Amino acid sequence: AQRTAQRTHTISTRSQYNMIKQTLLLLVALCSVNAFAPAQNGRSASSLNIFGKAKASAGKSSLPTFDRETEEWVAAATDDGEYPYDAVGSLLRHGPAPYIKRTTNPKGYEQAVLEYMAKAGVDRAEATGNMDAKLNNAMDWAYQKSAEAKGAAKVDYTVLKEKDAALSVIWALFISPLVVYTVVQTVSQILKALH
Repeated sequence: AQRTAQRTHTISTRSQYNMIKQTLLLLVALCSVNAFAPAQNGRSASSLNIFGKAKASAGKSSLPTFDRETEEWVAAATDDGEYPYDAVGSLLRHGPAPYIKRTTNPKGYEQAVLEYMAKAGVDRAEATGNMDAKLNNAMDWAYQKSAEAKGAAKVDYTVLKEKDAALSVIWALFISPLVVYTVVQTVSQILKALH
């Protein structure tokens, strides 16, 4: 009986180690997905620009236009096409949804940013922050835009708050793997009990 308990403990420890190893490998893979994204606007998608850059104001001449032939938004000639921060910056500011959209569908993301720029009359930095916020939580974003239309203070979605960045890292490295581990262990125990 003692040998069986010892063997069960060894198997349990080994499965815990494998689960942690798999979670860490998944995190590394998710972080490196950006490295394989196609270059955008002549820049490597893997170059990190987490904290952003200074904003330039959008004049009417720098707003995108809609090309009816291709049915796509086209950036103005004066638009350098550079985002204020990269996909990892989106992840830290607004979570996984905008990060995944930027890395898996960069053309669709760019079209959304250009459309917002044109319709709202804003620069690329503001449009990028708004698209990231909308992708993260469309209902809260729409509520905020409605409140802004009624006179509420405008939210700058491009700002990376240290607290939010720290919370994102804590969730990515500690809480999410713990939740996954707990779910896997619970399901495995339920399956063992059923057999």
